[in-house]
Amino acid sequence: MAQVGSRRTRWGALSGIAMVVALAVAGCASNSATPAKVYITPAPGTAGTAGPGGLDTGGPTPTVDSIVVSSSAPDNSWSFTFKKPLVSGVSDALSTTINDAVSSKVNGFIQNFTGGKLPAVTSGSPPSTLEGDFTIALTSPSIVSFRFTFLTHLSGSAQLAFDCGSLSIWVYTGATISLADIFTDQNAALPTLSSQAHAALAASLGKSLTWSGSATSISFFDNWAITKAGLEFTWAQGKIAGSEAGSPSVTLPWSSIKSLIKTSGPAGQFVR
Repeated sequence: MAQVGSRRTRWGALSGIAMVVALAVAGCASNSATPAKVYITPAPGTAGTAGPGGLDTGGPTPTVDSIVVSSSAPDNSWSFTFKKPLVSGVSDALSTTINDAVSSKVNGFIQNFTGGKLPAVTSGSPPSTLEGDFTIALTSPSIVSFRFTFLTHLSGSAQLAFDCGSLSIWVYTGATISLADIFTDQNAALPTLSSQAHAALAASLGKSLTWSGSATSISFFDNWAITKAGLEFTWAQGKIAGSEAGSPSVTLPWSSIKSLIKTSGPAGQFVR
């Protein structure tokens, strides 16, 4: 059965951790601040480094620490603070490749903020700010999967804007995982993903759900993470449901999408 949830985010502290068993959810776009929860999905029990077909073959599970990056504009128009994952516990070459991918993803979030059309800062007003954080969806010998959340406050505005992203990496190669790596045919998978996600969301959200269940592109599911329980999809607050529903999230069990999974890919281990 698909698991449905919603996460709301508090930005007063970046290090709170809460464990959940049946709910995997993520905070996303919103026009008001909401409390934070950090979710960690337990890693699979199989030990090893992923070999061909996503199978664990005896290597270590990566260690995930964190590092905070911050900066301010010379003219005080913006500032940012972003806590990002720092991976170790595998070979130096793999650690470098994985951390480079993380940095590239986070730098993209930061560039979208600093390179955007930010309002001029009036006398006595604070600059526009970006605060970023991450949570761990999965760490295993074969896969690391991260959720990113970030909060933007524009100078002179009383509103806060939430956004989110994700990154999954195949530890065996250090390559970033895309949905094309997960599914045999991602476009052919679209109707099944839409049907299962909509059914689960409708049962949970009722009349709050505004999404009709139709998706014309796989990009509709572009915020996703790999968990032990299944493939997790999350949407921004207000995108598929009323704002009272928060940021809806659904996890489709591997057993329910088994026929769609590329067995030679990084998710093949979950459907054997």
